[in-house]
Amino acid sequence: MGTGNGKGLDVGGDGPRFHVLGPLEVRLRDRVLDLGGTRIRTLLALLTADAGRVTSVGTLVEALWGADAPRDAHRTVRTYVSRLRHSLAPADELITTHPAGYVLRVGPDAVDAARFEALVASGRDAADPATAAERFALALAVWRGDAYAEFADIPRLRAEAARLTGLRLGAVEDRVEAELATGAGRTLVEELTELTDRHPGHDRLWGQLMTALYRAGRQADALYAFAKARAVLAERFGLDPSPRLVEVHRRVLANDDRLTAPPAPTAVPVRAERSCPARNDLPGDIADFAGRKGELARLLDSGHGTVPTAMVIEALDGMAGVGKTTLAVHAAHRLAEHYPDGQLFLDLHGHTPSQVPVTPMAALDLLLRALGVPGERIPADQDARAALWRAELAGRSVLVLLDNAADAAQVRPLLPGTARSLTLITSRRRLVDLETARILSLDVLPEADAVALFTGVVGDERADAEPDAVREVVERCGHLPLAIRIAAARLRSRQAWTVRYLADRLVEAGSPLTELSAGDRSVAAAFALSYQRLETAQRRLFRLLGVHPGPDIDVPAAAALAAVDRAEAGRLLEGLVDDHLVQQPVTGRYRLHDLVRRHAHTVALAEEPEAERERALRRVVDFYLHTAYAGSRLLDQQHPAIDLGEPAAGCVPDSPPDDAAAMAWFDTNHRCVLAARAVVEEIGWDTAVWQLAWTLDNFHYRRGHLHDNIASWRAGLAAAERLGNVAVQARAHRRLGLVYAPLGRQHEALLHLRRSLALSERIGDTLGQAGVHFILALAWTHEEDDQRALTHATSARNLYREVGDTRWEVRALSMMGSCHTRLGHHGEARGYCESALVLGLEQGDVYGQADSLDNLGAIAARTGDRVQALRHYGEALDHWSHLDNTYRQAATLTAIGDAHTDPDLARAAWRRSAALYRERNLDEAAARVESRLTRPAVTTAMTNPARGWSTRS
Repeated sequence: MGTGNGKGLDVGGDGPRFHVLGPLEVRLRDRVLDLGGTRIRTLLALLTADAGRVTSVGTLVEALWGADAPRDAHRTVRTYVSRLRHSLAPADELITTHPAGYVLRVGPDAVDAARFEALVASGRDAADPATAAERFALALAVWRGDAYAEFADIPRLRAEAARLTGLRLGAVEDRVEAELATGAGRTLVEELTELTDRHPGHDRLWGQLMTALYRAGRQADALYAFAKARAVLAERFGLDPSPRLVEVHRRVLANDDRLTAPPAPTAVPVRAERSCPARNDLPGDIADFAGRKGELARLLDSGHGTVPTAMVIEALDGMAGVGKTTLAVHAAHRLAEHYPDGQLFLDLHGHTPSQVPVTPMAALDLLLRALGVPGERIPADQDARAALWRAELAGRSVLVLLDNAADAAQVRPLLPGTARSLTLITSRRRLVDLETARILSLDVLPEADAVALFTGVVGDERADAEPDAVREVVERCGHLPLAIRIAAARLRSRQAWTVRYLADRLVEAGSPLTELSAGDRSVAAAFALSYQRLETAQRRLFRLLGVHPGPDIDVPAAAALAAVDRAEAGRLLEGLVDDHLVQQPVTGRYRLHDLVRRHAHTVALAEEPEAERERALRRVVDFYLHTAYAGSRLLDQQHPAIDLGEPAAGCVPDSPPDDAAAMAWFDTNHRCVLAARAVVEEIGWDTAVWQLAWTLDNFHYRRGHLHDNIASWRAGLAAAERLGNVAVQARAHRRLGLVYAPLGRQHEALLHLRRSLALSERIGDTLGQAGVHFILALAWTHEEDDQRALTHATSARNLYREVGDTRWEVRALSMMGSCHTRLGHHGEARGYCESALVLGLEQGDVYGQADSLDNLGAIAARTGDRVQALRHYGEALDHWSHLDNTYRQAATLTAIGDAHTDPDLARAAWRRSAALYRERNLDEAAARVESRLTRPAVTTAMTNPARGWSTRS
């Protein structure tokens, strides 16, 4: 909650005081102000929740009216603010106007929620437990009821209320902890019994209850409390007791003196305490630890390898649930013997439900006391405390595990000053600004380790009986250790379930997070904590990434998605990478782990207004559409132009500078553009559906993505039919006929081509008719009916000449030469192909030149001139390579192999050809080429690589 930046009005003393921890009230000199009706009260509550920060007018409108906002809602908000200022008079200057909205400017003591948080922080910074307990009690006394209770139907205020309620429970736990540290026990039993009933998922409360019962002389009841906690955690949440709770249980069983009331502080000198046994605060090790061999080896080597000459600090980071603490604790137990003066563990609560992060002051107090420094020797100044901490460690060999750090600033004062000690740090945030640390970033587990972890939790017998189901479960869990542990724990506690049943539940749930969400230690809760720590702009981009349709994203697309400039988009994405909510698999590309993506989508649905989600989707779809269109025009400038209109506001498309850059962009973003096409098809943006099919067409041709092209044009055809756009229908049929022919689906190809011809004739599209005849020539070529193919190729050539399309006249001439070649009319064939080559050279048409050279190669091969054939094929291959046309490269390589008399050279060409076909998923074509590898080289080359398909017809 914001409390201003120090520049607001000081409302201490006689100023108004805002009460939200109970019924909303504003008091001025012990008088409760009349705030007005429900909407004005809601407006004030929103301003108070954002005190010191701008509350946008849009946020106020959404909260006050939702989808039913009147047209003049913004004007009405101004009226409400004016009335509210009047109610707050004479302090009406508290509410100031900002270009984006309004700001409630108050001092740090004006809002009860801020006073509560300040008192909690002071309790955690207290020098001794008694003072801490007193301050926590004062903080809790601020509450008069439930926070923002009357505004439960306002999502923003509901979320703020949940945050404050969580902090309240954390303060209760901290107060109990402080009272236990002063020696309390019996007096806390009743309160803790009620708290564990109300909050059964908080194992800290269970540990406190067990300690209080033990101190009250009720050891058996303490053991029963542990049994109850274990049963509740398993049945309700699918979890095991935490290592810390297990440790309390062990101490109860052992009548450990550490559970008794601590003795009063004495004046024993710190150095005298060196003779005491070394302290070990490490949580219990994980019995079913699995994987992480490389990471563990690095940690063990850094802890007891060569004699260190500088501080050894290992910072482990990674996304929520990736197993940072598990690895750090496991390594610490293995390293403990090398640090005989103690092993200290401190949870810094950087990402803990219902807890604010431990301040460096409070952390230093705890660490110094753990070393045996009496409270009266601990300075009140943070720098002095840090200096004393370093001095105490100077002559000791101690392992310090700082778990769950919020950021580098939190841990920097806690670092030792010498090389004798080892510091292990875990954090969800990448601590790149912790200069002295070695960074170890953890990823999810490989499949074998994920399976081993699952098996270790559920037991070998059940896992080994259904290995396929086990692999499916860990895959559904995204190989994330926390998700795997929760799924396995649920299975272990339900003997009637099989692994297959669990796997099916994860599938049927739609989102595995539904099944893996169980209380505040669930996967979704872990992600939510990381999300809540983000700055406002990062949270917005994270939500919008849940709207983005593709598997990954780059900075320009993210800028369009969020309607920000590219520098800001890059900054936000890198920040999300540092917080391990976004991954960066390669430079410049960003993606979300599958479970994180589902969480982002869920958060977007909950927090992002539907209208803004739609605008974000429109911007990113327009980014892909307009960028793909610009690239497609570079791939074939003869491609017919279409009018895309202007991109959505906030969208700045890319403009590839040349053909090669366009192909590179398509290669990188192809799946994103396909995903965008699928999304717009699903939501009914029909114009965008066929436009995306149109813009993908040239790239699909160049790369031989026949099946993707079929899917795109089938969707485009359906969209054009819904829109009644006959011209697009004709093109869709034409392109489908073109793609079906080389796949051997001749009947479907001819149906589409005849329909395209009829539609083109109906609207008088001569160029479209020419294109259909050209593709019909190709189709009949695949059927080896060269006479029919020649008839259609001739019709195409005549129509192209009629409309003055010289480039496509080149292609038609080349096709006519190809048909004459196969009919045995070699003289006519050579004449047509040479004419096509001359025209292609005149026009600078590289594609037409390559096509003509391919056909001249086929003529030379059929007439027995293999040397000339290889020369023509080689020149054609160079052109296809220059065009990055892998489909035609494969066909020409097949022809080169057929023309070679050297078996080794022939097989090398065929292997290259088959590989290119395989890369395009054209397995039948690859198989036909590979069949040549098992027989002697042919004696007469019969291949005609021109049996290809066109880019634009």
